[in-house]
Amino acid sequence: MRPAFPATFAVLLALLPGAALADRIEAQSRVVAVTIYPWGASVARRVEFTAPAGVHELVVPDLPPGIDAASLRVAGAEGLTVGAVTLATGRLPAPEAEPPAAVKAAEAEVERHQAVLRERDEAIAAIRLRVDAANERWQFLRALGSNEGVAGLDPARLVELSRMVGDETLAARQAAHAAEVEAAAAERARKDDAEALERAELALSALRSEAEGRAVLTLAVEAGGESPAHVDVTTFTPAATWRPVYDLRLTRGAAPVLTVERSAFVSQASGEDWRGVALTLSTARPMDRSAPGAVHPWLRRILREDEVLPYARGAGSMAEADAVMSAVPQAAPAPVMDKAMLDFQGLTAVYRYGNAVDVRDGVEDLRLKLDDLVFAPEVMAVAVPSQDATAFAVAKVVNEAGQVILPGLASLYLDGAMVGSAALPLIAPGADEAIGFGPVDGLRLTRTVPARSGGERGLLSSRNQQDEVAILKVENLTGEDWPIRVLDRVPYSEQDDLTVTVTATPPATETDVEGRRGVLAWEFALPAGATREIRLEHSITWPPGYVLE
Repeated sequence: MRPAFPATFAVLLALLPGAALADRIEAQSRVVAVTIYPWGASVARRVEFTAPAGVHELVVPDLPPGIDAASLRVAGAEGLTVGAVTLATGRLPAPEAEPPAAVKAAEAEVERHQAVLRERDEAIAAIRLRVDAANERWQFLRALGSNEGVAGLDPARLVELSRMVGDETLAARQAAHAAEVEAAAAERARKDDAEALERAELALSALRSEAEGRAVLTLAVEAGGESPAHVDVTTFTPAATWRPVYDLRLTRGAAPVLTVERSAFVSQASGEDWRGVALTLSTARPMDRSAPGAVHPWLRRILREDEVLPYARGAGSMAEADAVMSAVPQAAPAPVMDKAMLDFQGLTAVYRYGNAVDVRDGVEDLRLKLDDLVFAPEVMAVAVPSQDATAFAVAKVVNEAGQVILPGLASLYLDGAMVGSAALPLIAPGADEAIGFGPVDGLRLTRTVPARSGGERGLLSSRNQQDEVAILKVENLTGEDWPIRVLDRVPYSEQDDLTVTVTATPPATETDVEGRRGVLAWEFALPAGATREIRLEHSITWPPGYVLE
């Protein structure tokens, strides 16, 4: 567990003794580079400022909360000497500084959107007045046309008045309609403006909350002359991670090709956004232990057959078994070893992303493209009749890329079709790996046991031999030829008195596969429509007075 450090610390250097600080300079920092590890990240910042010759107090108010004081490193540019370093959280040193530049910019953005919304509301109100005026004009003309006073007019005057009322009514209705359309468009635009204002207010609120919880770094610096200067600040955060992810694309044919498309999932919750940073992905693990585990003594014991648990011989009760076991001296249990961790034995792989990257606070699984590796694999169908009903397509590949392939989740594609996913293990340079690409449904497998006989279990046995015959069958219904690798097993013995005899027809191509005793393999080509059988026999014998396990 990482030790806890105080929120405030000072590293006092034997320089600038008794010097009074000439003035106070406040400068913002910006993240320029980030190195992300499988757990944690190293964050490099640059603080740029201009200072006259002399001693100054440099205040950096925008570091994220939770800075690990032990990991804080400060380096001044050439000609700049850094003295005392102080880290505080949640407050600025007196006198209080102005709001950070980002907060002031966000406040100005909110004010701009508020002004735009006010202008929009004023424009909509003016349009609504035009709508009301046009409607009132239409209502007047309508009343004029129905006035009883027009009954006494001569026909010519009546026609002229009717035409005038009709024309003016049409014009009034058209003006009202046009104003309504303009008002509706203005209302829609106002909605966009209101949403923009809401977003600006949320951004301002987030910046203010962020600024209130920021850590403040105060440095004593001495400048040799008035000129632009900078300080580089490096911190470590545990709230970041990355992991590789792969798309494995296998294309079969006369010359099979396996393309490994490598990407990375990046996540961080450091309390700040990393914008336009130079991103490096490292396989180093600074949060893990740095020393190897301990090896403890391993005591083994043997017991006479009459000391074996009574309930294994048909004892009457578990209590009797417990009594026997309590009388037998017991070895100390072996300690539980730590879970296996990725170990490069001093080799650290580093991936530098080519372009500047934005990694926002709280982002989950930002996917970044790395590169592609191309291999020439050996493709075959692997059949395990004792476990499966079909064979599986497998690509055996040698890592000739000259670099380690890290463990990660892989999506599998066979001839362009997605067939599943798998956890890709670590593949060191020069190592080989067999990768499964799903079942081949047309390669059917069966394993039958037509003959089996076994000795009786017990303290004394009248029969001390066990025989078994197994028939393995592979049937090719795919319509194409397949190279086949069949795997099965037979028992083996490490005791002189326990004899195991094995017969395989045809003989196995490989025995003790990958160092696993008793595991056999047969390799052959299986044409389309063909069937191949393997007969596997074994016999086990042991002397009287022993029990086969």
